[in-house]
Amino acid sequence: MSEVKDKYKKYIDKKCNYMGWYNFFYRLAYVPMKLLFPGVALGLENLPTEGGYIIAFNHRSGREIPFSFYAVPGYRHFVAKEEHYNSAFCRWLFPKLGVIAVNRDKPDLSTIRKVVNVLKSGEVVGIFPEGTRNRDEDAEMLQFKNGTALFALKANVPVVPVYFHKKPRFFRKNHVYIGKPVYPTKYMEGVINTDKINAFGMDIRNAVEDAKYYLNEVVNNGSFNKLKKQEKKRMKLAKKLAKKAIKIAKKNAKMPKQSEENIENSSS
Repeated sequence: MSEVKDKYKKYIDKKCNYMGWYNFFYRLAYVPMKLLFPGVALGLENLPTEGGYIIAFNHRSGREIPFSFYAVPGYRHFVAKEEHYNSAFCRWLFPKLGVIAVNRDKPDLSTIRKVVNVLKSGEVVGIFPEGTRNRDEDAEMLQFKNGTALFALKANVPVVPVYFHKKPRFFRKNHVYIGKPVYPTKYMEGVINTDKINAFGMDIRNAVEDAKYYLNEVVNNGSFNKLKKQEKKRMKLAKKLAKKAIKIAKKNAKMPKQSEENIENSSS
């Protein structure tokens, strides 16, 4: 079916406590998912630490959605075609996960505004720019839809490329790489037009392609685990330095008050 039935459209904007449901599902399925889809992501240090952003995934199967929640940390709204709501299971599940439904053939302003508002509020959105599953693991990625670029430009947020090495496999180690964010800064001056959307869309595709080639290289030459260990050390050090900086900042913030108290005591 190419369109959602009218009687099901009311479920598209159904309000739910999606963060509460997400935390419930995450805790409930954490151990089973780790057993089903073992594996970790390389490049966690490339994820922005604040503000909204888009994660652009390559798309091989439906397994990538649950696997991504355990491989790439943090909650994200996924964008899905609205005809999924013709399924009773999706009508029940999608509102609980904060899924944003879009009409791929005729995207309207309300849909664009919905995604942009989520991004501007500082939340994360996950998108499969290919628009459909590319089941051939040896084939090139499909042509990207321009929705990802449009949303990012409208919200002025970066796009983070994430590449799955192969279709997530049960009980086998799966490899994922998170590339460096692509920022729309150079396209933000003036009116957002088709040329800018196409150009930024190409930047996004190139970033996902770069992630693909890098991941293939480190998996094939056996350096993935070594690089992951090095990244863990860097992230641990960065966290330690950040905590130290916070302590120093708090200490400096107290110093003027202490100085004032000393002056008052000496004058009295």
